Amino acid sequence: MTKVTKSKGTELTPESITPAELSAFRIELLRWFDKHGRELPWRGTRDPYRIWVSEIILQQTQTVQGWDYYLRFIDRLPDVKSLAEAPEDELMLLWQGLGYYSRAHNMQHAARQIMEEHGGVFPREEREVAALKGVGPYTTAAIMSIAYDYPLAVVDGNVYRVLSRYLATDTPIDTTPGQRYYRQMAGQFLEREQPGRYNQAMMDLGATICTPKSPLCASCPLGGACRSRGTELVNLLPIKAHKTMVRERWIEYFLLLHRGQIAIRRRDSRRGIWKGLYELPGVVLESEPTALPTPPNGWEIIETLPLKDHRLSHRLLHLRVHVCSTSGDADPTYPDGTEQIPLSDHETIAFPKPLRHFLDHYTGSNRLL
Repeated sequence: MTKVTKSKGTELTPESITPAELSAFRIELLRWFDKHGRELPWRGTRDPYRIWVSEIILQQTQTVQGWDYYLRFIDRLPDVKSLAEAPEDELMLLWQGLGYYSRAHNMQHAARQIMEEHGGVFPREEREVAALKGVGPYTTAAIMSIAYDYPLAVVDGNVYRVLSRYLATDTPIDTTPGQRYYRQMAGQFLEREQPGRYNQAMMDLGATICTPKSPLCASCPLGGACRSRGTELVNLLPIKAHKTMVRERWIEYFLLLHRGQIAIRRRDSRRGIWKGLYELPGVVLESEPTALPTPPNGWEIIETLPLKDHRLSHRLLHLRVHVCSTSGDADPTYPDGTEQIPLSDHETIAFPKPLRHFLDHYTGSNRLL
């Protein structure tokens, strides 16, 4: 763990923050939000379904990217019932490119919970919202505060960053005591009369001013009381106690092309980073290959195309696609578990982001058509 030196005094406790400071924090934050809050397509609604959809999309997605996905999702699946009844392939196609596909599966599971347990009406009780599949403390607080004005403070990366810098605390955010500390502090600072507006203001401040790198301290409405402003702490906080181990994988895909058709297979819908999506047949290696892989029986590699490395939070994927043709005149044999589709239909099927980019670019160049 990186150790930092506090700029002022010892670590603060919730009880040590004076009422006057709490009041000033809330007033300045909300005043700033009224002038500079982001205009987003899910802002201004009290519909818990739409708030839920937006929060799940934004869990692992930047706002700029999530905007269009949200609009498409709501246009096609405008309510709990439509989400609960959506075919899985259609849901995956809507989610294609967002990553962390378990989010979409969990949302559909939760929608079916609401249909079965709440008659299709989004629950209003905190414990009932928290019981929905894939809905953790942060999402529960966002839904309850924004939709129902329920006084729960959101605690996410933006809030960790704002509070750790404002309080100048080196308490790690990825430990159980640290998470407890930040929940307590977030609850202490919460504007309980306007919790939804306050929570959105905190998220916006972290996203636009108190950013991870090069924060705009001169424009921060809380700068006058921020205990890290003007010190080296700004660039060190928040602190994490543990480093995420990143593992490398090498994936060798085969584009088996014959008479305008390609072979695809569906990934297991119960597990994996791309569960429920389609992919090209291939092999996964634990170490860097030193030669071309052996293609399926009856096929030969005619071209090898490296793809851009794909980074995940805990994994670095090195990808190649080997374009293959049949090595004889007989009808080809396809690997077990695959199905054949016209290459021209690839846009109607949900693929992992790297393969989606590859197919869009490769077919768009007319190399395969």
